[in-house]
Amino acid sequence: MMNASRREKRAHGTQGFPFQIYSAPEAQDSDLVPYHWHPEMEIITVLQGQVCVTIADKQYIGSMGDVFFVSAGELHEIRGGVGNLFRAFVFPMDFLQFRRTDIAQSQLLAPLADGGLRLPSYVAGDTALGQELFQELKKMIRICADQPFGHQLLVKSSLLYMIGSVAAARMLTQHPIQPKEEYRIELLREIVEYLGEHCTEKLRLADVAARFGLSPQYFCSFFKESSGRTLVQHLNFLRIERASRLLRETDQPVLEISLSVGFENVSYFIKRFRQVYNCTPTDYRRSVCSRGSML
Repeated sequence: MMNASRREKRAHGTQGFPFQIYSAPEAQDSDLVPYHWHPEMEIITVLQGQVCVTIADKQYIGSMGDVFFVSAGELHEIRGGVGNLFRAFVFPMDFLQFRRTDIAQSQLLAPLADGGLRLPSYVAGDTALGQELFQELKKMIRICADQPFGHQLLVKSSLLYMIGSVAAARMLTQHPIQPKEEYRIELLREIVEYLGEHCTEKLRLADVAARFGLSPQYFCSFFKESSGRTLVQHLNFLRIERASRLLRETDQPVLEISLSVGFENVSYFIKRFRQVYNCTPTDYRRSVCSRGSML
């Protein structure tokens, strides 16, 4: 689905229908989606198992039926792992706006598109609203799979219905952006983009901090406070994600992969890989191959 910890640059859907559903069967690299952001809204729901979703600096453990809303421009990350399934629905908010301005657009859709209103980051699947949203998302999956004539309008009506349901439950929140908050968001985006592009290189804290005009101490506190993890933890996760891709897509030996993604010690690489996937790189490759042979 997404292959870098930075702004997503791929087109979602088509120009005539800018809506896309992403799923693990379509792209096996989607069981780990590192920190990234894009100008579109994203809705995530869990279909099986447990999925870790990080939105901005808050981490959630989602179970089947849980629904997450990621606002445009918001940094987020998804950790599915083997055997856990989720779907991500990506679309621009102006996709839902009307040609003729009415109350729904002026009071709900336009403020949501501009960022002045926010959908809730998390809606539990065991609530009445969560069950309602989950059923609507499953309906959209079926509609997009069958693609009946007029399916685009059915998808738009489902998305509008979901927003109306959240509004009726009084779970929309005002979100005025302060200059200081805007600066912190932009700084974190730049740091995340830089780390995503250079994660396989040798990166020293002092050098990375200097790259952004920060002291090492301030960089550490800012990054931990904003992302919920240390620089080393984030780099390790990015390297593990790249290693999992190479394990799936190549026949390179584990030692070679370890070195290519930035780990100098293969034992340390295996230890960190196990922390993310609960198995060794060799077992992971074997399980992915067996899954592929069953498809």
